[in-house]
Amino acid sequence: MYRVFLVVILMMFWGCKNDINPSELHLLNGYWKIEFITHNNETFYPKGEAQLLDFYEFDQQGGVRKKVQPKWDNTYSVTNDQNQFKILLEEKACYLQFRTLWDEWRERIIAVDEKKLILEHQEKRYHYSRYQNTNR
Repeated sequence: MYRVFLVVILMMFWGCKNDINPSELHLLNGYWKIEFITHNNETFYPKGEAQLLDFYEFDQQGGVRKKVQPKWDNTYSVTNDQNQFKILLEEKACYLQFRTLWDEWRERIIAVDEKKLILEHQEKRYHYSRYQNTNR
């Protein structure tokens, strides 16, 4: 009985993957605030109050990520930092494929829902929360 229980538990851990369903990708749209970054079992938190947000907007297989800063009048100041991306689905994993004139990279979507977003790039995990403008 113990062996059966152990095998079932091991199968559950090996079988659990961070699969992203393509129907959930619309949740990526909107404003996201970086809460913290994890790397090599360490956690790093952003400093200061003047944080930039990441704004994602996409349809079908492509989109754009922009850096924006909320203003007091419920508008956003948009920086010139803007990256086009495509959505790639590979072996039950979902990636944002970025390409600029100078570089090309991809970020894996680990999780996305109405309140959180987790992206992985170069062994770092970026943990976002959906930004709620409290000035409205």
